[in-house]
Parts: sequence; structure tokens; C-alpha cells
Amino acid sequence: MFEIRTDQRTLALQLRDGIRLMLRQKDYHAGDRLPSEENLAAMFGVSRTTVREALKYLEEERVITCRHGAGRFLAYDPSGILREDVTRLQSVTEMARGLGIPISTKVLDLRLEPADEALRRHLNLAEGEQVYRLERARLAEGETLIYSIDIFPQALVKGEVREQDLTTSLVEIMERQWNARLVYSKTTISATLLEPDLCRRLNVSPTSAWIMMEQVNFNEADRPILYSKDYHRSDKFRFNVLRRRR
Repeated sequence: MFEIRTDQRTLALQLRDGIRLMLRQKDYHAGDRLPSEENLAAMFGVSRTTVREALKYLEEERVITCRHGAGRFLAYDPSGILREDVTRLQSVTEMARGLGIPISTKVLDLRLEPADEALRRHLNLAEGEQVYRLERARLAEGETLIYSIDIFPQALVKGEVREQDLTTSLVEIMERQWNARLVYSKTTISATLLEPDLCRRLNVSPTSAWIMMEQVNFNEADRPILYSKDYHRSDKFRFNVLRRRR
């Protein structure tokens, strides 16, 4: 039986991620038929109702297609683009895990420095307060997919910040070790190019376009505790958002 993670999302959303991971682990290709609802329910230990809800999400995201009378099949995506719900607040590590991407993390820089005026405004800090600036690259099969900058107050940290510990999820470290839980973020999304020097460091083309998410992340007390910029390769990622007419 496959295991799905236990978190605060609905079981159907967790199962959606579990099915996506299964498709990658079992090396499904475009046009391959998925197991039946009954088989998926047995594999994951959930009800068929939950399976149908999860499959509906995957159909809406164009990960799978439904052929009436024949079953569900892995959709054809010639560009190999990875799709994710942009309204869901999660770390890069959590996103990659949900998409089934085996990524590695390379720490490019970690330093402690005074917060400048812009950071003091973003993180509601007083003059003279220090922040950690963490710069990382996320790679799959040696290729950089995501470039990240995370900045957080020194006062937030409990214990020592070591570079070797930051190849995992920063959000999980914050929540488990520093008792600092992210609840929501204010996000700006834009398209951008990276500076030539940075492209050389990341070994990416200087003409590649990136989807940049600039975020101020808040805790339960509505206090900003993390400022981040995540750059995603636009030829590899698409982000979905559900818009409603009000």
C-alpha cells in the first residue's frame, strides 16, 4: 500500500499528490492507463469517493484525461511542464515532494547582516536588527529548476544556523525547531530574467525566463517572519489558480 502524508489538507488533496508521485515512481508515460478507482482505493487505503475527488483535481490540472468507457490516462504534455496550485502556501521542498520531483538542494550563500530599510519594512524590524540571508539552488538531475532567496530575522532562530542543515526544507526547520509556523503569505508574481553573473553561477541560459514569487510570510499572530523570492524556470513550471466571479 502506498502511504499518503498526513497534513492539514483534505484527504483528496493529499491523495492527488500521492497519485502524482506514484505515476512518477512507476514511470508512467503519456497515454498510459491509470489503475481503476477500485485499485487506487486499495493501493492508498482510502474510499472510492476520495479517489474520485483526487482524480477530478488531476483532470482539472490536465495531468490526466478521462475517456468514457475506457478509463483515465496520463495526459500528453510535450513540454514536460510541472503544474502546481499557486493558492497553496507550501515550501519548495513540499511542492517538489507533491509533484514527485526528486530534487537536491545546493546552498549558494548564508550570511548574517543588518536589515536594510526595505527588509525592515517587509519584516517589521527595528533599525539595527540582524537578518539571515539564505541563497539556494534546487536541482533535478543536475539541472537548476528553482533559485531561492530566503531572509528571516536573527531573533527568530533558536540555536545555531548551519549551512549543512539547510539542504532540507527551511519551513520545516522553522516550524519544528524554532516554533515559528507560517500561516499565510502576501505574494507578488512576476516574470523576470536573472543577471548574467547569476546565470553563470547556476549554469543556466541568460535568456531563460523565470517566474518570480516575492512573498512576505506571516505567523498566527499576523507577524511577518520570512521574506522570500523564489524563481521558477518558466519552461518547466506552470502555476494554476482558481478564479471566481463575485
